[in-house]
Amino acid sequence: MKNKALLVGINQYPDPRNELRGCINDINDMFHFITQINPVYQKEQVKTLTNRQATKKGIVENLKWLLEELQAGDQILFHYSGHGAQMPTQHPALEKDGNDEIICPYDFDWTAATTLRDKEFAEIFKAIPNGVHFVWISDSCHAEDLSRDPMDQPNRYRFINRPANLIPSMDAASIASAPILTPLNGALLSACASDQVSADAYIDNRFNGAFTYYLLKNLKVHAKQMPMNELIKLVNADLAKNGYEQAPQIEGKLETVSFFI
Repeated sequence: MKNKALLVGINQYPDPRNELRGCINDINDMFHFITQINPVYQKEQVKTLTNRQATKKGIVENLKWLLEELQAGDQILFHYSGHGAQMPTQHPALEKDGNDEIICPYDFDWTAATTLRDKEFAEIFKAIPNGVHFVWISDSCHAEDLSRDPMDQPNRYRFINRPANLIPSMDAASIASAPILTPLNGALLSACASDQVSADAYIDNRFNGAFTYYLLKNLKVHAKQMPMNELIKLVNADLAKNGYEQAPQIEGKLETVSFFI
């Protein structure tokens, strides 16, 4: 059995205005949880990428490692903590709002070469064989609201606003034939709905993603007993109780399966 994990956390981006503070804590906490508290993964089978390591090329190459030689019964985890955004879609027929949801690697500059779109992830992850237990955690967001990102506040938000001059024709030269999108062969746990923001928050005297913090809080109690669609309800309740305006989501084929097998 191969159990492998890829954990990506980006606090520092080339533009200091995009700095975050809790993403590396997120993946360090997840590493500790999956290798020591619930030691389902061996330390040598967990890779971490932080800051400059987490370019688009670096993330894609390590995703290929994550998916190598998988067989039914294997367990894999991909955790991303960093900025998210939206870009004009390359496939208008697939997106009613005209946007793709994306994550922002370290070298992100609003070009296709530095962007990881939801469609690209679909193409990568469709290679996962049936019977592999795959969990994808995304502690980022896609909302665009400048008024909610003050740099002098204890909480920041994990999105980068789209430049005003970015118009739908920007990536016209790279438009490809529409990918065949099938339900995720796993489970995606995302920090918020697509029109919300994900907090980079100060909790218990340190910075974390609010979603990752309360996800781990509940996993420590329910990781092997509770299906993920029930677990996410507890995370939502904790976030609401503590004043966070984000509603984590779950989708995919493994919603009713536990986080670990």
